[in-house]
Amino acid sequence: MTITISSQLDAHVREKAQAEGLSVEAYIEQLVRDDEWAVEESPDALDETDSEFVEIRAAVAEGLEQAERGEGRPAAEVLAELRARHGVSR
Repeated sequence: MTITISSQLDAHVREKAQAEGLSVEAYIEQLVRDDEWAVEESPDALDETDSEFVEIRAAVAEGLEQAERGEGRPAAEVLAELRARHGVSR
């Protein structure tokens, strides 16, 4: 089988495979096995037919629209508020 990918992705995969001490083929096989395992072992995985998925997608869309309107807050501010609320230090 031949799969065509961009030169950027090719370089990235080769770099990751080398870092793992694997051939590119072995690295890709590992990725596929890990992905299959994650799907099989994830009983809570959502798909488009789940009402929770639809709610999450709507909430994300609403958040993006708010950000486009400039209604967002700096992440540092939100994280500081969450840390204070939940008693978490850095």
